[in-house]
Amino acid sequence: MALSRTALSSRSTRVLRSACLALVTLIGTDPYAHAAEPAPPPQDAPVEPEPELVPPRPLAPPTVAYPEHAPPLDAPLTVRVIVSIDATGAVIDARPAPGHERAPGAFEDAVIAAARALRFSPATLGGEPIAVDLPFTHTFLPPVAPAETPEDTAAPAALLRGRLIARGTHERVAIASVVAVVDGESHVVDAGLDGHFRLPLPPGEARVTVRAPGYRPFLQREILAADEDLEVVYALDAERYDPYEIVVVADRPREEVSRLELRGRELKQVPGTFGDPFRVVQTLPGVGSVISLLPLPIVRGASPGSTGFLLDGVRVPLLYHLLTGPAVVHPELVEEVAFFPGGFPAPYGGYTAGIIDGRTRRARPEERLVDIDLNLTQAGALVRQPLWGQTFTVAGRWGYPGPLLELATDGESSLSYWDYQLRVDGGTTRQGYTVFAYGASDTVEALVSETDDDDGTASDDFEAAPERLRPVLTLRFHRLDLRWYQRTGAVDGTYRVVLGHDESITGLSASVRTLSIEPRIALRWPALACLELRGGIEANHRDVQDLGVTPVDSDEEAMATLSPGRARTSGSVWVEGLWRPLPELLVRPGVRADLRADDDRTALTLDPRLTLRYRVAEGARDDGAPPRDDDGTWLEASVGLYHQPPRLFVPLPGIDELPLRYGQLESLQVSLGADLPLTRDWRLEIDTYYNAMDPVIFDLSVNQDPTEFDGYTGGSVDEEDVLDRLLRHQVGRALGLELMLRKRDTGRGLHGWLAYTLSLSERRRDGVWVPFDFDRTHLLNAVIGLTLPRNWSLGVRVQLQSGKPVTTSLGYNAVRGEGFVRVDLRIDKHAVWNDWILDFYLDLINVAVMPEEVAPGNPIGYVLPTLGVRGRF
Repeated sequence: MALSRTALSSRSTRVLRSACLALVTLIGTDPYAHAAEPAPPPQDAPVEPEPELVPPRPLAPPTVAYPEHAPPLDAPLTVRVIVSIDATGAVIDARPAPGHERAPGAFEDAVIAAARALRFSPATLGGEPIAVDLPFTHTFLPPVAPAETPEDTAAPAALLRGRLIARGTHERVAIASVVAVVDGESHVVDAGLDGHFRLPLPPGEARVTVRAPGYRPFLQREILAADEDLEVVYALDAERYDPYEIVVVADRPREEVSRLELRGRELKQVPGTFGDPFRVVQTLPGVGSVISLLPLPIVRGASPGSTGFLLDGVRVPLLYHLLTGPAVVHPELVEEVAFFPGGFPAPYGGYTAGIIDGRTRRARPEERLVDIDLNLTQAGALVRQPLWGQTFTVAGRWGYPGPLLELATDGESSLSYWDYQLRVDGGTTRQGYTVFAYGASDTVEALVSETDDDDGTASDDFEAAPERLRPVLTLRFHRLDLRWYQRTGAVDGTYRVVLGHDESITGLSASVRTLSIEPRIALRWPALACLELRGGIEANHRDVQDLGVTPVDSDEEAMATLSPGRARTSGSVWVEGLWRPLPELLVRPGVRADLRADDDRTALTLDPRLTLRYRVAEGARDDGAPPRDDDGTWLEASVGLYHQPPRLFVPLPGIDELPLRYGQLESLQVSLGADLPLTRDWRLEIDTYYNAMDPVIFDLSVNQDPTEFDGYTGGSVDEEDVLDRLLRHQVGRALGLELMLRKRDTGRGLHGWLAYTLSLSERRRDGVWVPFDFDRTHLLNAVIGLTLPRNWSLGVRVQLQSGKPVTTSLGYNAVRGEGFVRVDLRIDKHAVWNDWILDFYLDLINVAVMPEEVAPGNPIGYVLPTLGVRGRF
């Protein structure tokens, strides 16, 4: 059945208006009244294939002589050094490995001398030779008197060969010493980078010992017969186990002023985040909140609709389940989260505040994994398996918070959700492809009388009727992301098409479905040794479809106000350069042009942007290695212009944008900062910023005009008043100071960060600057992780936010409400077996039950526990 444009607009309007008014009402009123160093790949551009790293290989086995004048040893002595290998395979330096107990000088000198004499085939990254640092380990044994043997004794007639893996994960163990003692005689060989070893031995009983950095000594007894070729697999027990660990093969130089990247445990073991990578952003500088439990970030004083939530550079129509729960993508698929609180480069567009980009990676050709997670509110699984020359990944989760909510609401409401991800990675680093399908669905149920009409209005029959739980809101989306990676000469290209299907259904009134197609091309070309050029072309077309639900009569003015229209089209072109005229200077100019059109208007915007980084001091490394870019002290600056269409402060599938006739939001952003390495593991980042916002449209405004009353404002929310405030053009500004002190996660001891923001966000009202409704002067987050013995780990997060403005009889936003302090706690215990690891975890949100002022004058105290187990096979 075809619907007229008016009918379609009515349906879209009801879904959009209902969602907006519900959230504004929830935020602004009593909560109890409502239900609740080659050039790196362009990391900020659409994701390209991860270059294949081929490690260096020794051209001859190392020979380490026992120091001539060294005292005899009573026990084995392991010496660990770091070897620096240049792009030709030559050893340019060897030095003691940091973080380990130093060996006596004579033994250390012998290993360093032997390491410097080595020669390697060069390491390559994406086929290009690179310089690398390589760990090298050698174990000295106590001297053993030579055994009395006849002169005609034959050479060793048996062979012990095999590979070394980590118990529980099956990851290869590189650079280990294998010692076998047969008839009192020691035989030693060092395993290669691939974990394999070959050790000729005489026949008989062999007592085998394996030592490797980061692993406990491995002991094994073997019996070898004459001429036997024995192949073994030894599983070593690591000194610690981290199921969230990510190995980074190369450090990427910083190319932006305000960008923070988080990986591994920094993403998935932060207390109070449910193990969700995207929620960690709320612990970073510049990020405030509407309510601490809601993942609606106030980034540098801007409304949540001005911050983009992306997956591999593409907007996600619904990032969090039920708007408040976990993200809609399995955490294991998210390799890192890049957070730009401002000053983001030309590849990103369509937002005027910040960017939160979750980045996935291509699976390795031989990568295998089974990951199962079960807790009180959801169950999830991920399987990754090579097949037919490709790597397949299947993941999904099912959420069942409904029973708990039914208990809390006496059966008046229920919730459920699910998501899925299907991925295929194939090809090589020069030519490859990815097929990535993912989607999610959320359903909210509430008690509805059976006498209610289908449009949600009561019928004329006032006779009592039974009530039952029925779906009142369903949010659903699907995405198919097709990518092709191609290297042609020196040019790297990513060619991509994203197909989308979005639905927002209010079960008692109206529904909207949107179909979309989004083609993209991104290119990278190292034009000169000091200059890299990048560019891209993007397009997006969305068409609103009919679900065949009869719309309900609605107010004509409201319908005309909120109707998203039948179709929306946009096209973008961006280009930028990374220019290093001097080793200590990086200049990154860029420009982005966006053309947007809907049923009524066409708008063109041009956004120039510039980033500068200047190294004022070259740092030195504790381990004596040559300094890298990030070891120095850098001054940073950026300036840029940003535009976006008016958006809802909460993304809903298919209806997140308003008509272009209301104009586009514009922001001019300026920032200055410094990046200071304090030690090898500690860094301090300082940023100052100023954002001029003109106009601001669809701002999250919940505080009402002052009226004659005693105390805080109250009363019901008027729909027309809410719409007027949301659509009113405003002028805004925000400025602040951000500090982040960060301790790198080395796998031992303490890690985490301290983030502090001093900020002011204002809107111009009747010729006077007044605080933004969610402006908070002080924001403090302390995240501390501690690795404990016996595979225990502990995490603590302390969050402090000062009060937000409140309207009273003294005037609009004239006073501040109460601030709050929240303490979250997470405990993990890893249990390791030969083929799998179990992680038992307990996450407690607001463990001290501190009250938080959710609405003016209405503080609530709560504690949310999450108890679960995660298995990796």
